[in-house]
Amino acid sequence: MKTLTALVLLAVISIPGQTPNMNMALATYGIKGPIRTFRIEVATFVATDDGTYVEGPRLLQSEASFNTDGNRTDLRLYNEKGALTRRIAMTFNGRKMTESVNSDGAGRMVLRTEFFFDDQGRYNGSMAYNADGSLHSKWVIKRNDRGLVTESARYSGQGTLLEQNISRYDGPTLLTMQREVYYPSGPLQSRMIYVPETKRSETTTYRRDGSVLNKSFRENWDIAQYGADGSLQKATAISGEHRLSDEVTLGKDGAAKTREAERPDQIDAHGNWTKQTKWLTDEKGTVRPLKVTYREITYY
Repeated sequence: MKTLTALVLLAVISIPGQTPNMNMALATYGIKGPIRTFRIEVATFVATDDGTYVEGPRLLQSEASFNTDGNRTDLRLYNEKGALTRRIAMTFNGRKMTESVNSDGAGRMVLRTEFFFDDQGRYNGSMAYNADGSLHSKWVIKRNDRGLVTESARYSGQGTLLEQNISRYDGPTLLTMQREVYYPSGPLQSRMIYVPETKRSETTTYRRDGSVLNKSFRENWDIAQYGADGSLQKATAISGEHRLSDEVTLGKDGAAKTREAERPDQIDAHGNWTKQTKWLTDEKGTVRPLKVTYREITYY
């Protein structure tokens, strides 16, 4: 179930109608310009006898193709040995995604999702099917008289509520959005409340017994995570290019234990990074590289 749920999320990583004026390349990957393809390879750093660090072998992580509208038509994921493990192919009618097919590394279909639109061309929900044709899950959309989405919900094939999003408006202005995710067995797993005016969101994550696991607060690109006892556990900054800028993990005494940061080493003519390195600073202040990511991008 966890694997299939992840496949559904990959398939609808940019739900039609949810990011107006933004294509999938920009909304999902922060990639600007008329992208055609990307290829991502990752190498970890290995310590040498003299205490320096060198790159290990590059491993292919993922590849993707995009149409001229900037929407992803094909995604291929690879394991640590470089073997293809997942392929997601998307079909579009103009700018509207109509179908997504998830296959394993051998080309066997695992999950197929159909996307539906109303008479005005607005996204109106989806149905996902297992390889045997049985219903895996479905999205249901509700709109107000202005055509704005007021509620969207995802249900399992057996009708169990898995996720619900509720939006409140003042006329055309979005006031709040609440997102709740449930464990497959029914209990609430997380609740997020977002206020566009302040660009601030609060997310509470729960254990299966209903007790609070942690809370996180996000304002613009900054995220702070707190434990159930209210202590700050982690502070994270995300860049506009959807990459980790800085992440500080704190101990119970409030002191920084580790700090991880990703920095672009190379940027192309469109302003997209093509190489970036992830660095680790330990509690002693020692800085060392963790991994380097190479992103080869081609354009139309």
